[in-house]
Amino acid sequence: MGPSDAPCPKSLNRLTVSNWKNPMEKALVVENNPVLLKAVSALLEQEGLEVHTANNGLHALEILENFSPDLVFTDLVMPLIGGEQLCRIIRSMPKHSQVFLVILSAIILEEKEQILQEIDCDLCIAKGNLKEMRAHIREALKVFRDRTSNHSVKSGQPEKRIPPGLKPSPVTLELLSEKRHISEIVNNLSEGVLELSQQGKIVSVNKAAVSIFGIRKEAMIGGSFMTIPWGEHQSDMTSWLDNQLIGGGLQRLEIEETAPLRINGRILSASFIPLTEEGAIFAICIFRDITRQYLAEEHKRQLDEAVRLMKQMDAMSCMAGGFAHDFNNLLTVICGNLDILLHAEEHKKEIDDRKVLNHAQRAASVAVDLVKKISCFSTFGIISREDVQIGVVVKKATEEFFKKNGGSYDLIMSGDESYVHIDPLQIRTALFNVLQNAREASADREIVIRVDDEEFTAPAIIAGQYIPAGRYSRIDIEDKGKGIARENILKIFDPYYSTKQRGTVKGMGLGLTIVYATLRNHGGCVVVTSELGKGTTVSLFLPVFSATSLSGRFKETALARNFRVMLVEDDEQLREIGRIMLEYLGYSAVVVNNEDIAAQILKEGLAGRGERVAVVVIDLSGGDENEKMAICRALHEADPQVKIVAASASLIDPVMENCARFGCANTLPKPFSMDSLNHILATLMGS
Repeated sequence: MGPSDAPCPKSLNRLTVSNWKNPMEKALVVENNPVLLKAVSALLEQEGLEVHTANNGLHALEILENFSPDLVFTDLVMPLIGGEQLCRIIRSMPKHSQVFLVILSAIILEEKEQILQEIDCDLCIAKGNLKEMRAHIREALKVFRDRTSNHSVKSGQPEKRIPPGLKPSPVTLELLSEKRHISEIVNNLSEGVLELSQQGKIVSVNKAAVSIFGIRKEAMIGGSFMTIPWGEHQSDMTSWLDNQLIGGGLQRLEIEETAPLRINGRILSASFIPLTEEGAIFAICIFRDITRQYLAEEHKRQLDEAVRLMKQMDAMSCMAGGFAHDFNNLLTVICGNLDILLHAEEHKKEIDDRKVLNHAQRAASVAVDLVKKISCFSTFGIISREDVQIGVVVKKATEEFFKKNGGSYDLIMSGDESYVHIDPLQIRTALFNVLQNAREASADREIVIRVDDEEFTAPAIIAGQYIPAGRYSRIDIEDKGKGIARENILKIFDPYYSTKQRGTVKGMGLGLTIVYATLRNHGGCVVVTSELGKGTTVSLFLPVFSATSLSGRFKETALARNFRVMLVEDDEQLREIGRIMLEYLGYSAVVVNNEDIAAQILKEGLAGRGERVAVVVIDLSGGDENEKMAICRALHEADPQVKIVAASASLIDPVMENCARFGCANTLPKPFSMDSLNHILATLMGS
């Protein structure tokens, strides 16, 4: 046993330093056991010291902001910030770095090696009975005063004072080993971890968090959570801290990859989790560094956008080139024939004027047809609409096509009595285009045309095409051709994409592009399914507005006048065009730019202080799932009976894939046409 491990001599019990009076001596005692805290502080006061006390390391750091002690007596095992971390922080603080540090702990024997190697203290005292502890504390004061008198500093390892007969506890050793094991795991996690007190003070930090924030551990611990620069999430953090941690709301906050934190050049997702333990509230904050993943995905998004734009430009270039080619040929024919007439007149030559003019007239007629095809790409290309039975339109177009072009077909109609609101001429042209493709693919084999009604109770994605919930008239045109390869399915809607030789038909390659544009402008869609060697089916979906007769539509229009619809859209131009559409369709419209105003209007309508809203159409593009659910929940809380239609430009948006999970009655893909909007609202009116 070395001299520093020797038991306390009896003479020390009589040692007094009361004759050493220095009013400037100050001590801070940090101990979570109230009995020991009172006993140690009382002894130091008897020795003439000014004493401040703290029951944990965090409390001690708060005191040290305005108090400069000469000595610090601290326990090791304490809640919030422990003694080991407290000692490191004190040594890192310039104004307290030379303070005389005394470890006063019950685990000196069990943690002796770690304390000697890792804690920069001046003296270690093992807790024993109060008599022995008084003697050791007086001896610690003597050591401190001797050093102060001699202006000497500590050299080597700290001295130890251990009561005689004290032995390590196996239970304590096991508990400390488990504690070190857990601490090591947390400290080596790849995620950054902060622990907060209920007041929002940082009480522990792991290595990953130190790396993420770029702040020394000793500088972070004891500091406020809100001193971290949270950027655009500053208000979110303040609200969470005030309401959920300090206020005891205990709701967790998630920062998702869609709107991440940006701190110290890193991109982070995070979870802020309030917890309770034996009545105390604290929080664990977990930070995940997603910089590489996010930048890679951002790069991919940029590449996808560039590819999409490039494809659009290619399609526009192809389309423009195709139109230019066809128009140049037609103008050549027209101008050539006119030149022949002028040349014959100038040179007094006899020609068949009528034949030449007929050539020019036919070319001009083809040019007119080509312009009509181009107009299909505009929503304003629908010139006249009628309420007609879909079966009548399909039967008439089919008979006319096969009478003119020949071939065999089988027309099967079971939903032919449904009424649709369409431009019959444009739908006829669309049917002709699909039938022409089917005829060429079938090589004189029979083509099957089916007409039926189909109702989607929830939005669906079929062969890559998004179909909102509602009732549709479905027209299937099925051929027995060689089929289309999977990699070419998406190409068939590209302008001027064709496997046929150019020049045989003006506007060739526009067929399915025109069909797609026509159905879209009518609030419908086109779905193509194909299997190599077996054939292709093109399905045309048109919204059904009335199942049996025209009177149903008149009833819907009358009902619409008492049907109030709210559009929530932050884009001013979209709000205005949406209002115009709704009013044109006969609905009572109200437009607002955010969900808070929408909820207020719903509350007023429910309370009878205003007109009640039946349907809310709200743009839910962007934001995370929790945010979208919170918006829908707030609207339903304002008026439980209101029906919500989610609008979004992204078809892979979770709310578009499963709107019912968010509390929405239906979806509306953007950009939307007047017909698609009308179909969605008519469907909801019917329900």
